Amino acid sequence: MTVSPGTQITFVNQDGVAHLMFSDPHPEHTDCPEINQVGSLASGQQRETGNLNIVRTCGFHDHDMPSNASLHGTITIR
Repeated sequence: MTVSPGTQITFVNQDGVAHLMFSDPHPEHTDCPEINQVGSLASGQQRETGNLNIVRTCGFHDHDMPSNASLHGTITIR
């Protein structure tokens, strides 16, 4: 996904289990701290990132399932 600086992204958990969404790399979560505001998402829950202001590419993953590629993604801010 590519967004403009200042954008917030909404994460929605449409799965039957909870997820813990954080910025890459695992386990430090330091690349894009704004993503870390999403944190824990119960089934059916949604949360927004902070404002993604810095032009860069941010990776994210589920902290509890870091090897599950279907729970990885990137957000490019430009």
